[in-house]
Amino acid sequence: MKVKAPQKASQYNRKTRNSSNSRQNKQQNNKLYLLPLVFVTAILPLIMRFYEYDPGLTGFVWFSDNTSWFDAFLYYKQIFFLLACSVMLLLILYKVFRDKMRIHFSMILLPLIIYGLLALLSTLFSEYSSFGFTGIYEQFESVFVLLGYCLVVFYAFLFINSEEDIRFIFHYLLISVLVMGVLGLSQAVGHDFIATQLGKYLVLPSKYWNELGLSFNFGPNRVYLTLYNPNYVGVYVALIVPILIGLLLTEKSRNKIILYIAALAGMVVCLVGSQSKTALIGLFFALVLVVIFFRKYIFRKSKIMIPVISIGAAAVILMGAINFSAITGTINRLFNATSTAPALTDIETEEFLAITYKDNELKATIASDGNDITVLLFDIDNNIISYTVDENNIFVIDDSRFAGIQVTPAVYNDIICLKFNIEDKEWVFSNQLGDDTFYYLNSKGKFDKIITADSALLTGYENFATGRGYIWSRTIPLLKNHILLGSGADTFTLVFPQQDYVNLYNYGFDGQLITRPHNQYLQIGVQTGVISLIALLVFYIMYAISSIKLFWQGTFTDFYSQAGVSIFIGSTAYMIAGISNDSTITVAPVFWVLMGIGIAINYKIKNSVNIKS
Repeated sequence: MKVKAPQKASQYNRKTRNSSNSRQNKQQNNKLYLLPLVFVTAILPLIMRFYEYDPGLTGFVWFSDNTSWFDAFLYYKQIFFLLACSVMLLLILYKVFRDKMRIHFSMILLPLIIYGLLALLSTLFSEYSSFGFTGIYEQFESVFVLLGYCLVVFYAFLFINSEEDIRFIFHYLLISVLVMGVLGLSQAVGHDFIATQLGKYLVLPSKYWNELGLSFNFGPNRVYLTLYNPNYVGVYVALIVPILIGLLLTEKSRNKIILYIAALAGMVVCLVGSQSKTALIGLFFALVLVVIFFRKYIFRKSKIMIPVISIGAAAVILMGAINFSAITGTINRLFNATSTAPALTDIETEEFLAITYKDNELKATIASDGNDITVLLFDIDNNIISYTVDENNIFVIDDSRFAGIQVTPAVYNDIICLKFNIEDKEWVFSNQLGDDTFYYLNSKGKFDKIITADSALLTGYENFATGRGYIWSRTIPLLKNHILLGSGADTFTLVFPQQDYVNLYNYGFDGQLITRPHNQYLQIGVQTGVISLIALLVFYIMYAISSIKLFWQGTFTDFYSQAGVSIFIGSTAYMIAGISNDSTITVAPVFWVLMGIGIAINYKIKNSVNIKS
């Protein structure tokens, strides 16, 4: 009798090897589809390249006539993000039509689709749609970028098939974070790599190498990384640090543990060096969540956590000592929420110039016969206010109610004007522009009408959170006009009351252009509509509820759950940081990729699909 068992075993081994090889080939092929996600999370935040452009805003009286502006942080991030999204879209179409991939769906994606649809409609029907399609000055977050955020979530949801896929993306994210840490350290100690000759060669086109140097107005030892603004460094750190801590607490590999600790130390240096205080609130809540969800791991890993805490404390003390005065000054301004009552409260530029100063109204007008000008001053009851002219041709008002005001005739480009010096601030006006009403000469050298913007919620507390109280209080009233459809992507600058010159001066924004609300929820509500904001919040709340249900027990035996809970905590910190910071092309793409990964993880755990790689 012949025994054929060995042959069967051989056949079984061949089948096993073939099956194993098939899985490996499948994983390798899938990694190719993950490369766009790797690019967005690991490479895109590092991109810096000089770009000269015309913002197309010279037609607005509150903007400069200069048509040549420069950007080094935002424009090319937008371009490369859109290229990555285009590749993702093509790959989805290829897999669907060529490989007959079955598209799975989760109800959590429905509110995100509604958000994207309303963003598109808001831009299509916007008065300023051209800016929404291309991106605007100091923003470059066009409607295609907003749709791209939705796309990367869906793409990650479709193509994350195993734990190995997540490890693959996180591997390169970790490398990127380590690079950021090294760059942040160089900036914190005053030897900014970007400002070196090599940095200049990387950022500037060759034709500018001998013409321009690279310098940014952030102050010495201020960490800004490649993220445009030190505040966005804080947002990036708030997003990344909880993920690093979560993975550190569950990691068993000594080499990985060392890398996580090094990355955490770099992020702490970046946070302190950025002097971004608003992100600390998000981090505080994130650390509370870390304690809650990882309660079973913290004390087990005391040998790891003690060095981490020590390194973090040392970095905070070191960087705090370097930037002590700046940090304490910022904290004092942040929480200076006392009610404000400026002396100058209103200026009306109508037939008469009406200035409200210390609750008293001063009205003025000028008349000219070609050679001589006559200046008339009145109070609110139309009583003439007398003045004397000193040797410097300054009109000294005799009325004690207006003792802090001086008036001087002036000429600007052959236009007769009145110059008011109000507590050392000069205001220039003229009624010689053809319609017999007054205009204000703004800091851009253009005559404009002054308006008093509607205010809500923080009226009287405009200095709250280093001036955010003013921006928020003047942004909230805009929401009532943008319930269903917003003003369009990247159009906040165009609908914010930039002509509220008196209050811009009173609350520290004199001569500045308000380009962002410093609150991503107000930003979304104004630009893409309140309904879109609600849809986005519903999307995140659904994700948060799903995550809490899945991870509440605090036992993370597989990488799906370890990564899933870490992403949830990091995303929570990001959403909280969004209360005082905007969505930006510098950090938001990373957040949205992580959201896609988090949703994919929750979907697979909930449906018990491919729990093990």
